[in-house]
Amino acid sequence: MNLHIKATNLELIPRLEDYIGKRAQSLEKLIPAEDTSADLYVEVARTTEHHKSGDVFRAEFNLHIAGKNVFAASEGADIYTAIDVAKDEALHMLRSHRGKQESRFRRTARRFKDFMRNPFSR
Repeated sequence: MNLHIKATNLELIPRLEDYIGKRAQSLEKLIPAEDTSADLYVEVARTTEHHKSGDVFRAEFNLHIAGKNVFAASEGADIYTAIDVAKDEALHMLRSHRGKQESRFRRTARRFKDFMRNPFSR
């Protein structure tokens, strides 16, 4: 998986870059191993220059996999919290998509098996 990090109105320090890399590894586990074209674009930003409290940090995860695009965004008072919430949302979407694919495959396989057992039942 290719990881691209962009910082807007924020200095991208190595500690923050490492933190994003560790969070991206949890997403990488759900991506098929044969998919080498997977790209993860992460944007971290400070939404305003003049506010000191409230939801002023934003994190966006944009994941491009073969056949699926996953987008998750979050705002928070802390940049690390915003990253964690966006990562969790992206994980939820990936797991949901994976479960739908598996159930669709199983449903089709079940119908085929039933047909092969008794092809003239219909």
